[in-house]
Amino acid sequence: MKKSLYCIGIGGIGISSLAQYYRILGWRVSGSDSVASEMVYELLRFGINVRIGHSARMIDSPDLVVYSAAVSHDDVELKMARRRGIKTLSYAEALGELTKNYYTIAVSGSHGKSTTTAFISLILIKAGLDPTVIIGTKLKEFGGKNFRFGKSRYLVIEADEWNRSFYNYYPDLIVLTNIDKEHLDTYKTAGGVVRGFAEYLENLKVGGYLVGNGQDKNIVKISKKSGGTVILYNQQKIAKHTLWLPGAHNQWNAEAAWTAFRVVANNANISQNNAKKIAEKVFKNYHGAWRRFEKLTTYNPQLKTSEIYSDYAHHPTEIKATLAAFREKFPKKRIVCVFQPHQQDRLNRLFKEFMTAFDEADLTVLLPVYLVKGREYRQGKTSLDLVKVIHRKDVLHAQTFNDALKIVRPEFMKNSVVIFTGAGDMDSWVRKYLTSGKL
Repeated sequence: MKKSLYCIGIGGIGISSLAQYYRILGWRVSGSDSVASEMVYELLRFGINVRIGHSARMIDSPDLVVYSAAVSHDDVELKMARRRGIKTLSYAEALGELTKNYYTIAVSGSHGKSTTTAFISLILIKAGLDPTVIIGTKLKEFGGKNFRFGKSRYLVIEADEWNRSFYNYYPDLIVLTNIDKEHLDTYKTAGGVVRGFAEYLENLKVGGYLVGNGQDKNIVKISKKSGGTVILYNQQKIAKHTLWLPGAHNQWNAEAAWTAFRVVANNANISQNNAKKIAEKVFKNYHGAWRRFEKLTTYNPQLKTSEIYSDYAHHPTEIKATLAAFREKFPKKRIVCVFQPHQQDRLNRLFKEFMTAFDEADLTVLLPVYLVKGREYRQGKTSLDLVKVIHRKDVLHAQTFNDALKIVRPEFMKNSVVIFTGAGDMDSWVRKYLTSGKL
């Protein structure tokens, strides 16, 4: 008899990957989510039964229930599963179980995880190593999916630090891109973030490797206590990779991926010369992922005027790096940024850093904060506060997405690049308007 899996919050970017994984293994997979989404529709097309809404009656007798980190502990389905004695695991716990059964490469860090994970995954595929991949974005190379099922012993995962999720993972190779003041709702202080990463490194399997950014003093510090073999990249000026993606941060992401692949190539008896050729070909041909420097359209193809992009950058460090990359890629165009802050706590704690995050833009429009369900426990700074303190004519506030469009629409007919950025729901609004022709 087939085993069965029920996923609560199945439309999440991570848990949807697990649903697909178990479906391919032959399990009966079903689940629920609070809202319909493109990911839900993708799962339905994949043969997974998804119901919208949560009800205790939906839980019959699955062998395993996996729930998203966004699901509260008093969720009616989760409570019913536990009442019936059904095995329940969080998404991170369930993924952690998989890491024990593979040669796991875990990509970690405050920024650059998705791009670095994509680089490593595509390099391993190009090298014929056929990895299973679970990534926090969607790749064109995976048919627009966030998951790839491989038949080898290799598993590549994006290891998120929020809510201490990565404490559940047991990698053979950890790639650590950087440590920054991020997810302070979980770690409270910058020192807490560093201690969190240090504790995570203790999960490295015996005989494992840590590939870390040698320019990051916190990584250098905690790497000394790592039980594995430490390889620090970016200690001196790195040889520039041939990338389509612009920006110094993407050069560092590529160097992290190349350094990690050197370890794998050595264990897989792939010569360093061939390994280098494989990696550089991937770097050259990779054009970004969903909401990572993603071009949506050219506003007027005949006149070749504005280009419209969507990006996930939502932390001041990421915004600075992203706008600098656009400036590098388009030195003769106006850079227009429409930003939706994500999570009240982040804006409160990093308000000072946000004040200089938009310096590379010629025009910035700030929308109200996107409130994250279950993570809004305090009030504080607003987007309007940020506009007032920046106090520049080219930094404006818009109360709604429609208001933002009224401000930036004249830019579409100029020689501009318009970037809609943030981790909230603005991306879905942009795509909706593009589809309807209203943008």
